[in-house]
Amino acid sequence: MSAAIKLYWCRGRGRDDPAQRNFGDFLSPLLVEMLSGKSVRYAPVHKADMMAIGSILPREHKARRFGWPRRLHVWGTGTDAEDRHFSGRHYYHALRGQKSLEQVEGLRMHPALGDPGLLAAAWWAGRGHVPKRYRIGLIPHYVDQQDAALREIACLPGVCLIDVFWPVDEVLRAIQACDFVFSSSMHGLIVADAFAIPNRRLRLSSGLISDFKFVDYYSAFALDEPQPLAREMLGQLAQYDPGALIGDYQRPGLASLQDGLIKAFPCI
Repeated sequence: MSAAIKLYWCRGRGRDDPAQRNFGDFLSPLLVEMLSGKSVRYAPVHKADMMAIGSILPREHKARRFGWPRRLHVWGTGTDAEDRHFSGRHYYHALRGQKSLEQVEGLRMHPALGDPGLLAAAWWAGRGHVPKRYRIGLIPHYVDQQDAALREIACLPGVCLIDVFWPVDEVLRAIQACDFVFSSSMHGLIVADAFAIPNRRLRLSSGLISDFKFVDYYSAFALDEPQPLAREMLGQLAQYDPGALIGDYQRPGLASLQDGLIKAFPCI
């Protein structure tokens, strides 16, 4: 039997409480298992073989053993702020976006671009068709879950409030059941893109969520980030066609990014 892949991902409070597992982070081991055909187990950065989903590239400097630098396999990981600098010593198979790529110094490889969450539909394949049940899916980042205005909108007919702490399969099922998605969670938007569901970012909190990681994600499509929907505009969800609020939805080169991520997956 082949050895398990030691993968680092952000577990947060989910380390001790299964009810606090952010689906975007915990999608990482599922996708790595799918593509590798191997079992995956969590490992801290200094013991890990690999890192994938998440704005966890700033942790790469901790990849040391007995004080000496180690090389990680990096597949789809991203940055979270401007003016960061990362070591080129690692095996960079894929990075989330162009902004992450620009921050790696002395890069010796030509990594693919894209967030591995774009492969969510491939992971779902074979689990059955999900019929549409809701006009709008709302996916608040965990810091936004108690937003009063958001919860008021969530009570309207045809609206599904999706909890990022639900199990991965439940979140993916709920997203597929929606015609449109509005999310302050980046992986809510990414998974919606994976299933070609038109979506738009909600910006509900100020200064609590990295804006730069969204810029990085959209740079893989050679797009500027679509203008987020401000908290003050939430009421429009009840008054206007959600498709009109999203506008011209496009993710150019999506299939190419998905194919590139698969081809770039490391053999470890």
